[in-house]
Amino acid sequence: MSELKRQSMKKIDTTGMILVHYGREWAYDAPPCSKSMVSKLERNERLVFWLQPKEGTERDQVPALKLTDGFYSLSLRMMKAIWRHVRLKKGFHNLERAQMGGYKLRIPHMLLTEKIRTQSRFNVSSLLPTILRIKLTHFVLPADPTHVFAKRQALPEKPHVCSQ
Repeated sequence: MSELKRQSMKKIDTTGMILVHYGREWAYDAPPCSKSMVSKLERNERLVFWLQPKEGTERDQVPALKLTDGFYSLSLRMMKAIWRHVRLKKGFHNLERAQMGGYKLRIPHMLLTEKIRTQSRFNVSSLLPTILRIKLTHFVLPADPTHVFAKRQALPEKPHVCSQ
């Protein structure tokens, strides 16, 4: 296990770090980064320890898994598996109370930015003003509102551009 673990997980130097939230130690023989262990990580936030630099803020917190010889960082794939159930709904706040007082992040900042980026690709409401603007430039609406959808008017001619 240790050879595979060293290849894909980075050990975290905990000097100058404080433990904000306790998790559970990894209890399986296979390394958590292996594809066969994804099912053990899915929706299992109880495994995650949160570390924060002594002089840092909540934004500087780092999620980690504890194996027998120390704390290890999580890859983006592992983060996606652990926090798969978290949805960015209206009013989502990325802070929650920690066990030992203070606050901790709800999901890692790197995963939050990835979820926002993914969500923005599917956000249709941001395209609506552009679509309406295009449609309104190609139609001439009559003054009488009862005939708004009566007939499509001809497209305006292209303006002539003079070149000097």
